Formats: sequence, C-alpha cells, structure tokens
Amino acid sequence: FVVTFSIKDELNVADLTYTDLLLAIGHRLYEEGKALLDSGLKDDLDKWAAEVTRVTAKTDQAEAKVEAGISAWFFKATGLLKTGFEDKREFRQKFEPRVPQLIEYINRIIRAIETNDDAEGRQVLLILEDLDKPPVDVAMDLFSTKGTVLIQPQCKIIFTVPTSLLYSGQYNVVKENFSDQFPLPNFKIIEKSGERNDRGWARMREIVERRMESQLIESRALDHAVGMSGGVVRELIRIIQGAASRALVAKANVIKFEHVEHAVDKLRMEYSFSLTRDEYITILQNVHKSKELRHDDEKPLLDLLHNLFILQYPNGAGWYGVNPIVHKLIGVGA
Repeated sequence: FVVTFSIKDELNVADLTYTDLLLAIGHRLYEEGKALLDSGLKDDLDKWAAEVTRVTAKTDQAEAKVEAGISAWFFKATGLLKTGFEDKREFRQKFEPRVPQLIEYINRIIRAIETNDDAEGRQVLLILEDLDKPPVDVAMDLFSTKGTVLIQPQCKIIFTVPTSLLYSGQYNVVKENFSDQFPLPNFKIIEKSGERNDRGWARMREIVERRMESQLIESRALDHAVGMSGGVVRELIRIIQGAASRALVAKANVIKFEHVEHAVDKLRMEYSFSLTRDEYITILQNVHKSKELRHDDEKPLLDLLHNLFILQYPNGAGWYGVNPIVHKLIGVGA
C-alpha cells in the first residue's frame, strides 16, 4: 500500500519542522487509506481533531464552532503551516505537546490499513518527495536533531534528503537513525581529466529525447544543454524549458544553440545572486582546480553543495566539479 506525496504540495519547504512533517504524513495516510478504516477509529480521530482544535485555537476563537472531522482539520492545519506567518508559530507551540498523540494515531491508521482484508496483506510504504529542497539548516534539524521522532511511524518510509547532508559532520548521527542510505549521484558526463563520458552524455540526451520529438531541437543545441547541465537532470530540464520558451518568443521552428545559451545566461544570473561572498568564489576556484572538497569551514561547503554550485561525480571514491553554468562567474574555463 504505497502512499507517495510531495512535501512542496503540503507544506512550505523553506520553513519546515518535524511537527509539520508528521502532520503531512498523518494527513496523506488518512486521505489515502480512509476507505480501509473502521468507524471506531474514524470516530476517535474526529474527537481528537475537535479536542486539538480547542487547544490550538486563539483565545478569541476558543468558542468558535469546531470544524467537522479529522479530514477538515488536517486540511486546515497543513494549509496554515504552508501559508501562515504569526498564526503558524502560535499553532506549532500549542500543538507540539500533542505530537505523541499524533504519532499514536498515525500508527493506528497504518495498522488498520495493513490488517484490512482489502489491503490483501500489503504493508504501508510512505515515499516523501522533495525533502531534499529545504535549506541546509532546516534539513539538519529534521534528520539529525529530530530524526528519532521521524522514524516512529511504524511502516517503511523513503525519505529524500539533500546530498549536502552526506558531507556534514553530523551525518554519523543521521546514519544511526536511518538504517539504509542510497546516494543518487549526478550523471557522469565528463571524466576527472575533462574528457567526455559518452555513456553518461547519451543518457542525458535520452532524457530529453524521450520527452520531446528529436527534430524540435538541433543536436548541437542539445549537446550544449547537456554540457551546461553538469549531469544534473533538474538543471537539464530547466535549460531545455528556458530554451523552448526563447524559441517560441523568436517564432523558431526548432530550439537552436543560441536559445540554449540564452536560457543558460538566465540561470547564470540566478546563481550570481547567491555568490555574495569572496569566500564562496575562492572555494569554487579551488574545487575546480583540485577536484577535491577541502575547506576549513564546513558551512560554506554545505551551502555550495546544497545549491548545486559544487557537483559530485561517481568514479571510485568520487570527485567534485563546479557547475558549468557558474564557470564564468568565478573566472575559470570549462
């Protein structure tokens, strides 16, 4: 019984706490599995929602009518956490003591789903997407400080986490809480020597060619997009989307090299907004030269890894390179 959802659809990834995440888990489990829950559990959940509403409501709203049922409460709570400001902080403070109760109900929902005959013996699997998007400090708090709480739901869970977390001094703490880790490296489109890796390059081209007719983009333009992506699929898609938009504006029948270059220039401008410290430029220049990850201070390294300024490539122990889009910004060649 697989439940997959994107954290970005439920919550604000830039301002995320463990209580927010558990609420989103409870919400999606209930919505996906409510047809398999017995009336007794549903009644208990509705009563709990009413109780929590009275506790978390503002004083001047304490007598307000309670929303009908757990489903409405989940929608209201996650909506507040995604878009609220002052109200969100107050809600978190009042709700946090109720987190153990939430976990208990999450586990009751899981057991009810797995023991229902219609589930046919399937176990619950949660797949949480886009948890690699929060800022480094938010991810560190979630998976290092609060990791023991996040694993309390009694089912299989797949978390996506920022690659930068692997390079943190606190990663050993994270490993203690999460049994198995499977790093997903970028496609290796170039070797450490700078030579092109034909296999990785072909795979990146294939990603585009499976999503659009090959005659809609010049081969040279596609190669340029692949090269500037650094082997990062997300970057490749952004480049192609930007180039396609430019081609439409130019009323061109195909995406050309100059359209790709225009898209790359726009992305380069986005990256430039974050290069506000000389230290960042020095680090990137050193990484480009040495292909190693070395610096006295961990934080700027994690920031640069998290924001895709530095890319990691698989090759034995692995090596590191600077995102090709950034090369001009730090004064180095491709």
